[in-house]
Amino acid sequence: MEWLIAVVLAAFLGFLIYEEIGGPVAIKPPVLRKRLCDYQTGGSVWEDVDAALRRKVRLLEVHVYSDERDQPVVALTQQKEGQEFADPAVSFESVCVSIVNDAFPSTDPFILSIVPRTEKTIVMDRVAEHLLTTVRKHLVNVPSIHTMPIDDLANKLVIVSRRTGSRLDPLINLSWDEENLRRLTFAQAVHPRDDRELVAFNKNHISLVVPDASMKTVLETPDRPKALGCQWNLFDRSTVGFVESPLAASNSFLSQ
Repeated sequence: MEWLIAVVLAAFLGFLIYEEIGGPVAIKPPVLRKRLCDYQTGGSVWEDVDAALRRKVRLLEVHVYSDERDQPVVALTQQKEGQEFADPAVSFESVCVSIVNDAFPSTDPFILSIVPRTEKTIVMDRVAEHLLTTVRKHLVNVPSIHTMPIDDLANKLVIVSRRTGSRLDPLINLSWDEENLRRLTFAQAVHPRDDRELVAFNKNHISLVVPDASMKTVLETPDRPKALGCQWNLFDRSTVGFVESPLAASNSFLSQ
């Protein structure tokens, strides 16, 4: 009889606890994020790569030159326009090693913008070799990924560059030679020829905001590129990771 009383009391206490916590715990469905072009992020250029990765940036631009042995090197400071050699510089291979060691694993993609500063095809061939040797498992085998769901690009390396006729070309996911990506100087992003046209472009494509070739920085209205929907901004050091674009947020509101 005592064991029956104990069972009844245990059941009663269980019922009280159930009521106290408000019934069964609801399992929230996972939040599915939108397309890659619906998110903005800040980036890094001409900075020690390890320091940039410690800041958790997910956008890195490297300007690739040739050394005296036709090996690809990455400039650590902005070089004069037309200069053929970079000083100071680090090897492109070391940049790849840092990325694979410190940028992954991650629920976000990592954007690597490669700016060729040499006309030597052999140098860009070697850029491709280093990528295939060090970060092959993170590469995306899709030619244009601007409208892919960002979650489908988790732990992936997105390669952005221009076509050079080298072995790098098949590895490029977005090229500013083509219609899905625009490479804009900060001045062009702040004062576009047509504000509405740029906003419309950024709704379904991507703009990359980069330093001016003259090494000058436009200091006025630093947030204007964001307001116009420009997603990737090498001048933005405040945005870490991927943040929903105001354009994407307003589109979601209007569609509700």
